[in-house]
Amino acid sequence: MFIPQILSKALFSIARIRIQICADEWTATPDYDGLVDVEWESMVFHADRPIWDGTYYRVVNAGEVEIRTEVGLMQLGTIRYRYIATFPALHQHHARCGLDPLYHLSTTALIRTIDGYCLFGRRTRNGSIDLIGGGVQSDELVTSGGPCVEQNLYKEIHEEVGICEDDIEELTGIGIVLSGTSNVLIVGNARVWLSKSDAITRFGQRTEDEMTEPAFVPEDKLRSFLRDMTGYRKLIPELL
Repeated sequence: MFIPQILSKALFSIARIRIQICADEWTATPDYDGLVDVEWESMVFHADRPIWDGTYYRVVNAGEVEIRTEVGLMQLGTIRYRYIATFPALHQHHARCGLDPLYHLSTTALIRTIDGYCLFGRRTRNGSIDLIGGGVQSDELVTSGGPCVEQNLYKEIHEEVGICEDDIEELTGIGIVLSGTSNVLIVGNARVWLSKSDAITRFGQRTEDEMTEPAFVPEDKLRSFLRDMTGYRKLIPELL
């Protein structure tokens, strides 16, 4: 696994990130592919619902990403989801084979209500509380620039908690972090026109069942709550 770290810390417009699409698909060795095939087949067999096996964007220049207020370049290649899904089980083999990090791209957000709460969601899969967001999928979103990446975050927020773009007063990037699985996450701060009560109502309008219920943290408890979370989430207080 990788050590979570902050790649960039700045306030910026997600829509103004410059995107360059590269003909660069993440590939593995034949030995590693064989291990992935076995692990993936096991995951599919034991899953209680079909598992998507599409393609994510990956950040080719993750080690060089430096986003500022109006500038910043992300070079994006692709990676199949099965490599991402099987990495936690196979990370030691990944390291032994000397493979490149996955660097799959995601967007996530802290959602702030007008009455002083931050909205999280409780995951249906394992009951854990998490931020709202998700991967940037190349077969779902043809990314031609920063506005498309920003739209991905609006889409994820609507799917997971029912809040639509018109409910959001302001969406601002606050940093970019690297997770323990080498996931590159653009972290946003979304201020909504809604109260906690309104957000609970909106939750009933979500279009995906990834989150089973909303979870709210008072603003004055947010930093300590994030520090008690796992992985890259512990780093987010440094972005606030």
